[in-house]
Amino acid sequence: MQHNVFILIGFIEIALSIFMQWQNYVSNNIKTFSIQSWILGIFLMYFGVLNNNISIIILSILTILTRAIFIPRYLINTINKQIFRARENKHKVSVSLSILISVLLAIFSYILYTVVFFEFGKSLISIPITLMLQGAFLIMSRSNAYAQLIGYLVMENSMFLLSFLFNGLPFIVEAGIILDILGIVMIGGILMKIRDEDIQKEEELYG
Repeated sequence: MQHNVFILIGFIEIALSIFMQWQNYVSNNIKTFSIQSWILGIFLMYFGVLNNNISIIILSILTILTRAIFIPRYLINTINKQIFRARENKHKVSVSLSILISVLLAIFSYILYTVVFFEFGKSLISIPITLMLQGAFLIMSRSNAYAQLIGYLVMENSMFLLSFLFNGLPFIVEAGIILDILGIVMIGGILMKIRDEDIQKEEELYG
């Protein structure tokens, strides 16, 4: 039952990541990431309650508060002050090519699992690997700084799914991931504000 739920959650997370590739407005990507995080938090809550695991329940609450609520609101408020970043006029990679690459990444993830990770006996590990590659591709295919940041956060969501498959990962490490992400977002916002004071508004971050 838990594996079936995991597959459903993984499919939705990957589908939402692919949906981000179609978006020109960064606010839509931020909202999509918020939905991803809500789904992830609810899944962790379900798993924690089902197994009577207080640590997972606490983690699910932290996930919802930070990743689903605080971070998206912080980014939306920041981007409202930087309207020139609200829309990406041209993608580095066309939408049609992005879809093709996303499908190829999913196939590559399954091949990677069968070749490298099969010995671990985790048949579902290809799902978080796919999500991680989708996040990395979002970073590489977009020039907008906020879109790249969302890509990084999507990769962090994949780490949460990956940790679910390996029950030995300590709770303190998982909670530490949340704090690290929160700090990165705060620092990223500060750096972008400093950068805006020194360069023209038309320029964006690359790589």
